[in-house]
Amino acid sequence: MKLTIPFPIIPNKNGYRSTSDFKKLKIDVNYLVWWFGGISKIHHRKTILTCFQVIFREVIEQNTDNTVVGDFVLENISLSSSSKSFRIGDIWSRNKNHSGIIEGKINLPVFSLTTSFDESNWCIREFNEQKNINSDLQKFLEVFPLPNKIRDTSKFLELGLENKQKLFINNIAFLVVSYEKVSLLMTYPFVSSHPTIKTITNLLIRPIKLDKSDDKWRVFSYSESECIFLAHFKYDPYTQKVIKKLTNQRIKAWLKIESDDDVPTFYPSIQPWYTDDKVDIKVQGFLCNGNIIGLNILSISNPKGPIIEWHTPLRKMGKQAPSIDRVIHIDQFNKQLMLPLPGLN
Repeated sequence: MKLTIPFPIIPNKNGYRSTSDFKKLKIDVNYLVWWFGGISKIHHRKTILTCFQVIFREVIEQNTDNTVVGDFVLENISLSSSSKSFRIGDIWSRNKNHSGIIEGKINLPVFSLTTSFDESNWCIREFNEQKNINSDLQKFLEVFPLPNKIRDTSKFLELGLENKQKLFINNIAFLVVSYEKVSLLMTYPFVSSHPTIKTITNLLIRPIKLDKSDDKWRVFSYSESECIFLAHFKYDPYTQKVIKKLTNQRIKAWLKIESDDDVPTFYPSIQPWYTDDKVDIKVQGFLCNGNIIGLNILSISNPKGPIIEWHTPLRKMGKQAPSIDRVIHIDQFNKQLMLPLPGLN
């Protein structure tokens, strides 16, 4: 089914490539990332991969003021570090080696918004329950159709905005952008009584030699970008509650799935993992029924909280100050402790 969308394609000059093992995309044909479905388990070479469903649409025409798309194609993409490179609105093509390149993106409007992650300001909208009674979902599906099975299992995170509008975000898009270590969160149990069993808790909370029983937040991580999420998981009871709830939801869903299902899939309800009253969020999307559909999340402001000591084995990274507020590399922290106090000679 052809559909003309009122946005042109902007070519990608960087030529970003991915090692994703595409199975169904035709070679040297452009595809638009249209939507994200659920979380799937894929058997691959005697192992099980945790993937998320990426729904593409074949690009038929590229015009100066619009783009024409056609058939839907579903690919299961591994929830690895490269999963963040898949964004709704991007244009991908597959080469002969099954990997792909981002050829461009749909020129969607950008919205810089302020919202709140307080529990009273957000909710999960399930398409299957509300597609016949919720005017916002009905209007969205009129202009942005989805395959029936994907439609009936999809969920929106609905957020209230300062100007009384609503922001709707694809549930899986929010998971991939807002959370860290998503592959671990979607694979392992939260905790276990057996110390040899891998769990979310022992994989995310790495031991630190200098850890002390005080009020300071310390995390061990190879990546600065993960520090705030890991610190809140380690020290913030609310974040722990959210992750435990998500884990229980996943385990219950897998138990209910039929064993003869070719690709077992579940459809999580993803909520914010902190409760800041003021959160800045930038999205690409479009206006619909007076509200904003945020297809591509460009940025979300970090939660407020204590300074985080970042411990990492990569000492050379400590030569430069971290770029994220609240995070200070332990080498930089030690250097600051040795500086003379102001006013003292």
